[in-house]
Amino acid sequence: MDKKKVEVITLHRTVNYGSVLQAYATQYVLEKLGYQVEFIDYYPERLHMLGMLKRIKNKSERLKKSLLLRMIARIVIFPSYLKRFFVFQQFIKKQLKMTHITYQTEEQIEENIPLADIYCTGSDQVWNVGWNEKFDSPFYLKFVPDGKKRIAYSASFGKAKLEDWEKNETKACLEKYNFIAMREKSGVEIVNQLGIKDAVQVLDPTLLLTKEEWKSLISDKYATKEYILMYNINHNKKLDEYAKRLAKQKNLPLIYISYNYHDCFKYGHLKGNIRVEDFLSLIAHAKYILTDSFHCTAYAINFNKDLLVAYPEKFSTRLVSIVELTGLTNRVIDDYEDLSICERKIDYQYASKILDEEREKSIQYLKMALEN
Repeated sequence: MDKKKVEVITLHRTVNYGSVLQAYATQYVLEKLGYQVEFIDYYPERLHMLGMLKRIKNKSERLKKSLLLRMIARIVIFPSYLKRFFVFQQFIKKQLKMTHITYQTEEQIEENIPLADIYCTGSDQVWNVGWNEKFDSPFYLKFVPDGKKRIAYSASFGKAKLEDWEKNETKACLEKYNFIAMREKSGVEIVNQLGIKDAVQVLDPTLLLTKEEWKSLISDKYATKEYILMYNINHNKKLDEYAKRLAKQKNLPLIYISYNYHDCFKYGHLKGNIRVEDFLSLIAHAKYILTDSFHCTAYAINFNKDLLVAYPEKFSTRLVSIVELTGLTNRVIDDYEDLSICERKIDYQYASKILDEEREKSIQYLKMALEN
């Protein structure tokens, strides 16, 4: 019997580790459940290199006001972007199955809708209008013909409440879904507030794979080294300084991951735009991990690592959710002067038990949504 086909739309083209890995995990689990999987290669202008270079002006008020500063910033960032896009496009090409058409706009999808039995909005901040710069209707499966099954798995708004202007359109689209599973509790609450019932919270796709299942993708590049790892994606100088002092106290080298080569002035050893497989290796073999990244936190918990978490000022709901779920709130850095936080006990027996239970529940929910 032919396998049923699932078309997934997600932020797989965002050039960062979390986005491509959640896509890889979604594909892995759907195929494991016996489905043919394909990603709708939706690649809007804002995710292109030129689109990102154009949006440099949004980084700060100074860049908005000065054309000269914007030009300098683009010259500085360009080498990082070249390597960054190369690394992630290689991974996407090798690991993800995508439509043969790359769609730039909603209109292009509507003109040539990929055929499938089931359409799925995947994980990541697919419903975050701030990140998407608008109400980006393809992520709400607005193009799907009536009568076709629509599901969402581990979707995220990336915030605790919607803007007034987006509520009506969001409700109109989500009412057409057969099943909605959100990544955060706050997302479930938003859907409920729109008057749509039966939304549930599930795990991020990266947590649906066990450590053993991730092993095939993890390189052994850092297997024999001892180091402290920092992955600070929100330019938190307090976290930079905290990591520096911790490294000196523990007498361990500090390695930090960045997408920008101009971050080389920081204390420690820069690993810029490394391969996805090496990113996982750094997490899997670190002595301590300091991060404000949701996906780095998810992997650290899955791999039972010595973890310290810093909540970012914006879009922190997903990070709070996974930390609270697994009982690691005592490992949140609440005082940047207190290095003893890393001595607080982590009950990984409890965290792993919770993950195992939630993993099983999430996979069973996904299976039910696909079959019913």
